[in-house]
Amino acid sequence: MLEAQGLTKNYGTFTAATDVTFEVQRGEIFGLLGSNGAGKTTVLKIFATLLRPDRGSALIDGVDVVKEPLKARALFGYLPELPALYDHLTGGEFLTLIGTLRGMEEDEIRQKTTEIAKVFQMDRELRVEAGTLSKGMRQKLAVSSALFHNPPVLILDEPTTGLDPRFQKALKEQLRSFSARGGTALLSTHLTEAAEQLCRRVAIMDGGVVKAVGSPQELKGRFSCETLEDVFVAAVES
Repeated sequence: MLEAQGLTKNYGTFTAATDVTFEVQRGEIFGLLGSNGAGKTTVLKIFATLLRPDRGSALIDGVDVVKEPLKARALFGYLPELPALYDHLTGGEFLTLIGTLRGMEEDEIRQKTTEIAKVFQMDRELRVEAGTLSKGMRQKLAVSSALFHNPPVLILDEPTTGLDPRFQKALKEQLRSFSARGGTALLSTHLTEAAEQLCRRVAIMDGGVVKAVGSPQELKGRFSCETLEDVFVAAVES
């Protein structure tokens, strides 16, 4: 469903990603696991059509994100590392805007708003301006906007950031349900526990390079480690 082939991105003399290669199967939750500055966000921004790679290609369901960016954008919901909301729209107005831009009908927008408000307990967030919300509440609204139009693919940059344990659990349940219905997710995280709980497979990144790819269990065996945290340390220090 997603394919990165030799992705390389330079910012002047700094190389943020070097020859990044992996595939994500349909219905899979795939994680990019790495510390800050590992290159995870750069790779996600390329898939989200926000950056052009200097070399390599990124495909979503066979669509080249550089050659056909509009076609690619129709296929995914995106959560950036630093979500930008319209501060003077209420949460409900913001979701209505997202649904309208995505071509949803009014009844569908209302139904989805009710559904997602229940999942993330967002009664107040829907009634007040986004600019008045706390970081965690803004993150809930941003996550909801990525899920809102039921896209076949999700691209999520550190989705659990700012969420308390209740809503981290709710998000994980939503992603597992999304995957069970055939949805495909590419997400980044620096949390080994979240990666192990959510991801069928992970790519461990460090310094813009993919150090290892596999399921958490496969990687534990490969590196002779008891935990994914130990795998991560062994992989980046190898």
